[in-house]
Amino acid sequence: MDTKNEFNSFSLINYIWQWRKLFLILCFAAGVLSIIFTLKFFIRPQFKATTIIYAPRTNSFSKIISNESNINERLDVKAYAVEEETEQMMEILNSREIKDVLIEKYDLVNYYGINTERKVWKDKFYETLKGNIDIKRTKYGAITISVSDWSPERAAQMANDIAAELDTIKNRIECERAFAACKALEIHIKKADQQRQLIADSLDVLAKKGVFILDFQVERVMQQYAIALAQGNMAGVQRLQTELEKLEKWGHASNSLRREQLYLSDQIALMKVKLLNAQMDYSGTMPVKFVIQKAVAPDKNSYPKKIIIGLLSVVGTFFITLIVLLLIDKIKNEIVIENKQKNIAKLE
Repeated sequence: MDTKNEFNSFSLINYIWQWRKLFLILCFAAGVLSIIFTLKFFIRPQFKATTIIYAPRTNSFSKIISNESNINERLDVKAYAVEEETEQMMEILNSREIKDVLIEKYDLVNYYGINTERKVWKDKFYETLKGNIDIKRTKYGAITISVSDWSPERAAQMANDIAAELDTIKNRIECERAFAACKALEIHIKKADQQRQLIADSLDVLAKKGVFILDFQVERVMQQYAIALAQGNMAGVQRLQTELEKLEKWGHASNSLRREQLYLSDQIALMKVKLLNAQMDYSGTMPVKFVIQKAVAPDKNSYPKKIIIGLLSVVGTFFITLIVLLLIDKIKNEIVIENKQKNIAKLE
């Protein structure tokens, strides 16, 4: 088996050597033609510009400001993001909203020569745009934004605009949420204040009835009651009994209202702190990314790769020529065998 394989390999090499001139001519012609047809007259060169960014752990203005001495590492303004934040940022970068901004700013429909009268032209257009924009995560957790375009300056501008638009979209989304939170908190604070005022009015009514702080009043009345009873002051005892009956009737209501008043005061104070944080998030915006490398206009095109295309053309031409020659020889051999068989049949 090994001898046969060696013989076959040697035969193939010998066969190629016999046709070496044809192989050299065709491969040389393929290499020259590949170089010619990759010139800018035939293929419009494209240039790739890349921006590299990192996602922060958080860009909540209120949380970062209120994080004294950076006790919480997650709220450190200098902390880089982990996988979750990076994935969220990539979803925004790949969103159609950012593509729409680029389409409008650079008039990409006309720039790419898209025929808007064709069916499903939008899907094909977005697929074309998606092919020119490459957003991926590196093994170190960074995000690369690469844009390919016929103009190196436009490629760099579009890559930087995508990174800049990330700030705009993410801050807008968070501002909308912060604004909604402000409105909701203002409504709840107003309702809680109204409820607290109703309780204060009820306590004023009870105060006019002589009911103030139940525990303190009961203690004092009981002391006076004991003294009056010890002194035999029956008029005083009768008056203090009336006072105790009044406290018994209205005291529990007063205690309940005061507890509710204290709870509402605590809740209002907490909501006011949250409102202040929401107002800070609404009015104060921060960059939502760390820019590690801004895109610059490249001076070398990324497509077409002349050397790669030339090598592939030469290799492809070599193998296609070899296959064609082998097929021709096989067909010739079959014809010769068939003719021999016919001649033998005639002689018989």
